[in-house]
Amino acid sequence: MVKHEYLNWMAKNTPTQWCNDSALMADLEAALESGAIGCTSNPPLTYQALLAEPDYYRSALAAMPASAKGDDRVVELLGVVVRNISKRLHGLYETSGGKYGYIRSQVQPKISGDGMAMHKMGLVIAAWGKNVMVKIPGTESGMFVLEELAAAGIPTTATVCVSVSQILAAAEANERGIRRAKAAGVAPAASTAAIVQGRLQDYLSALNQERETGLSVTDLENAALAVTKRCYSIMRERGYSQILMPAAFRTPRQVSEMVGSAVHMTIHPKIQADVIKAEAEGTIKRRIAIDDPVDADSLERVARALPEFGLAYSPDGLAPAEFDAYGGTVMTLDGFDKTGWQKLRTL
Repeated sequence: MVKHEYLNWMAKNTPTQWCNDSALMADLEAALESGAIGCTSNPPLTYQALLAEPDYYRSALAAMPASAKGDDRVVELLGVVVRNISKRLHGLYETSGGKYGYIRSQVQPKISGDGMAMHKMGLVIAAWGKNVMVKIPGTESGMFVLEELAAAGIPTTATVCVSVSQILAAAEANERGIRRAKAAGVAPAASTAAIVQGRLQDYLSALNQERETGLSVTDLENAALAVTKRCYSIMRERGYSQILMPAAFRTPRQVSEMVGSAVHMTIHPKIQADVIKAEAEGTIKRRIAIDDPVDADSLERVARALPEFGLAYSPDGLAPAEFDAYGGTVMTLDGFDKTGWQKLRTL
């Protein structure tokens, strides 16, 4: 079993915690041995799990209702995987008093603009286990759903957030939901907000290539990291209940530069392996780095070349009505649909 010494050190010696960004049970077991506190899934990761580890799901798949077709069948498939992981993490959930031990599952990407449909699906996902967090995209309608679920005492994760504006809107929605829950005598639930920095980097990289602006890979990595650090700084200043979840890392440095922050990272096994290699090569160190600034010259180059970075970096860069059409959001949702949800329809 792989030992993630750096991540284990991080989890044991700093406020920074991490989750396994994979639905494969083999990956999850290795992560839990190295200090991981939970798991993240999405449609592509669920599809991978069903293909790669069929023995875990054979009996549950056989018991699925034959009447479930199309998107309804996809929801059933998500449930098969999530319930299995929920059961594995239930002990950690109980011993931590509901602080840790969550598995996250995402609503259908194609309904990201339909608040009522997302809310309905969110209630289905929440019923799979006490330690299941419902992942709702950072769209305008998504903010409504996040508040509604929080008001009902349901654990949530805002996802597909590629800008500071979306993260802050999600945190505010969660606060409104918490206030409503308390007023109704409902115990508030845990919530995290995923800033999918690598998805933002992918979007900026596509623009860089399309416009031939000549930005380096390092500049683009820095831009995504700077957005993540700014999200954390503002959330800490404002004292939000929601916990930031840095996600979709593209380099080990993007992990190490967040060490010392009170966040719950979610890290894919590929990046986990890259972190092991980077520490062995000495390119990352065991140190607190959250307050280290990102290279200002690098950020200035990106801001001059790509105005879309400024929209992501500014707390007021995007209004809620603009969340759905922002290129990074569109690209991410499209990817989740094509590489996950639509593939699950074929199983």
